Amino acid sequence: MKLAVIFGEHKLSGRLTRLFTGCAAYHVVWVDEAGGMMYDMNLLRRRRRWPYYPEGQALLFDAPAAVTVAYLEERLTSDENTYGFTDYLLFALRPLYHLLGRSTRNAGGVICSEMINNDIWACGGLTPWQPGDAPPSPCDLYGWLKHRV
Repeated sequence: MKLAVIFGEHKLSGRLTRLFTGCAAYHVVWVDEAGGMMYDMNLLRRRRRWPYYPEGQALLFDAPAAVTVAYLEERLTSDENTYGFTDYLLFALRPLYHLLGRSTRNAGGVICSEMINNDIWACGGLTPWQPGDAPPSPCDLYGWLKHRV
C-alpha cells in the first residue's frame, strides 16, 4: 500500500491550500498499485481506479502503517464520517484559530488527511497527530512523510 500526496499548483484547490497552509498539497489518498485502486475521502469515503490524477500531480510514499485493502474495503461500508461545506469553511479559518492559540475544529466531518491519520493509527502506525487532535492538513502529512525517508 502507498500513500499519495496530491498537488495542484494550477488548480483552485491547490492555490487555496497554498494560501492557507504554505504548500499546494491539497489531497491525500491510499493507493493499491497492485490492484489499481485508490481509496480516499471526498465528502464520503470512496474508491476509484488508479492512476486517477494526471501524471506528475501525485507523489507516492510507502504506507507508514500496515494499512491493507481489506481494511480500506471494510471502511467503505462501515465509515459514518462525512465532510461538508461547514467543515471546509472551518478548515479555511485554520490560520485564524492558530493565531488565537486554538486548535482547528471541524463541524463533525473529517478531512482527507484526518482520515489518513486515523487509518494509520487504527492499523498500528504512529504519527505526530493523535486521533481526535487538531487534524493535520495534506501539507502537514507531506512534510512529515518527506522527512521520514
